[in-house]
Formats: sequence, structure tokens, C-alpha cells
Amino acid sequence: MRHWLIIFVGIIAFFGLLGYVAWRLWPDVTSLANDTGLVNIPTSGPVTRFAVVGDNHGVNDIYRSILRDISSAGLPLILNVADNSEYGTVEEFEQVRELEESFSTPVLHVLGSHDVKTDPTGELFVSAFGRQPCSSFDHGHVRIIILDNAERKIGFPAACLAWLETELARSADRPVILAYHRPFGYPLSDLIGDDETAASRSTNDEFLRIIANYPNIIQIFGAHLHTYLPYRLQGIPAVITGGGGDPAQTVLGGARNNNFHWLEVTVRGAVVTIEEHPVQITE
Repeated sequence: MRHWLIIFVGIIAFFGLLGYVAWRLWPDVTSLANDTGLVNIPTSGPVTRFAVVGDNHGVNDIYRSILRDISSAGLPLILNVADNSEYGTVEEFEQVRELEESFSTPVLHVLGSHDVKTDPTGELFVSAFGRQPCSSFDHGHVRIIILDNAERKIGFPAACLAWLETELARSADRPVILAYHRPFGYPLSDLIGDDETAASRSTNDEFLRIIANYPNIIQIFGAHLHTYLPYRLQGIPAVITGGGGDPAQTVLGGARNNNFHWLEVTVRGAVVTIEEHPVQITE
């Protein structure tokens, strides 16, 4: 009798977990249907193209190959959503910048969690790449807004969120893309864990309050997890792209589950199309 009771409880637990997973993923499944042409969306308007990569963690063969591929594809801009380095040292930043400058494509850098290990103020990062951690850049008809949430004990700094609210208010006439390093609110994050603290969760809530007022935000990019994962954040399409060269973390299965890649992004009017480009290095 005890044996059958254990089996019965196990079956109930399994289907309970299955139902919970389905409930958590259903909004993303229905959103994916919208993204894949099952509803009518406008396809005309100006066209802007660029590449996105994340988590190269310094100079390595994968990142070198990615830069070569992007240059060959003729894309006019790269958005690197970090980590740009392993320890955030001057030497690492210089090596990354020198490699990137050996190609013709300019790179916009987001500040990552590893990029503030040596200098929590981020000043070494700013000195190396010439851009504040919270800043905007107009590329074609799209405004790319870069944000700083690198430090998990802080999240989005209050000054950065105040600036974001002002920046979004002046950007209502064009499509906006947001980029920051540490993603949150992705599917099953409450099951597999995330990298948040009480302080950062509070700033995440404020961030969500701010962006809720701006339907012209058409895409969010992040990294931090060394994989590729599309999802939705408060109804906005979002992508985790951490395939720039550092191996997959243990929670993702480790190096055997490496997914090195970069993204080719096309914005036609206000419609975003993303193509994942896998990268393989043969020994």
C-alpha cells in the first residue's frame, strides 16, 4: 500500500509541475505566435540593421570569429550587451578594443557584471569605450537606449532610471530598443533561479513601471546567461544572447551545452526580425 501511495503522490507532483510550466510559458507561446506571422503586422517603413552579441568575456577565438562574420555580413553596427571582460581590468578592455578596432564595424558596449569587478564605479569601462553606462544612440530610424544594471546588489541605479524616464519621453516619435546586461523575468526564472537581490528587484519594479508608458519600445536585449532565449517582458519581445565566447554556466549544463552565436537584427518600420547565427570553432 505504501508503495502505491508513493507512486500516486509522484504522479500528482509530476502533472502539477507540468501544469505550472505550461502556465508560466503560455504567455510566451502566444506571443511567439504573434511574432511568427499569425497576426497581421505592418511590414513597411525604413529599414535598420545591426548585430548583437553578449558575454565574450574578453578576447577569444569565438569572439574573433563573430567579429569576422559580422564584418563579412556588412552590418553597420554591433551592440555588445556584455560581459566585455572577465575581471574588468584596463588590460582586458584594451585588448577587446584593439580587436574590435581591427575590424571596420563600430561597437556599442553595455556595462556587464564582470566589467565592474576591478572598478565598481565603471570609470575604467567609460575610459576604455568612451560611453556612459546609461546612454542612448540613434542608429537609422531606431533609438538604442543602453542601461546599467551590472551590479546585482544595486540593480538599476536611481539616477539611471530617472534619466531613462526623461529619455523615453523625448523618444516617443521613434522605435526604441533597450539593452542591459542582467535579464530578469524570463521563463522559469523562479524555478531555476536568477541573479537578483531585494535591492535589484525593487529597481526592476521601477523599471517596469517606467517602460509601461511607452508602447514604442519594440525590443529588449540582455545577456548574462550564456545561451539564447527569446521571451517577453511585460509584453515586450526580449532576448537573452550570451553566446559571445564564454562557456555555458553549470546551471545550463556546462560546456557540453555551449551555444556560441551572434544575432542579426533587422528593424523594418517598428517590426523586429532576429536571426541567430551559430558559431563553431574547429580544432
